[in-house]
Amino acid sequence: MAAITIAFEVDSSRLGSYTDEHLAQLWHIGQANPAPFGDAAACNFAELVGREVIRRWLAQVSPALWTHQASHVAAKTEWRA
Repeated sequence: MAAITIAFEVDSSRLGSYTDEHLAQLWHIGQANPAPFGDAAACNFAELVGREVIRRWLAQVSPALWTHQASHVAAKTEWRA
């Protein structure tokens, strides 16, 4: 098999509209990008994709509501999530 080059064109302004599966693929593409370390475009793209992944994950996670309560000071109880 001969070597081939595969190029990806991604509209980073549309990251919010991509499916979770597509976004996961883009994360891998962003990390596997052969651009030199510190390349501005590569770094910015990877960060945008990562932030979208985190945004979606946080949207599905309930916040810890009762970790720190005033009554814990007096009772000196230890609570762990």
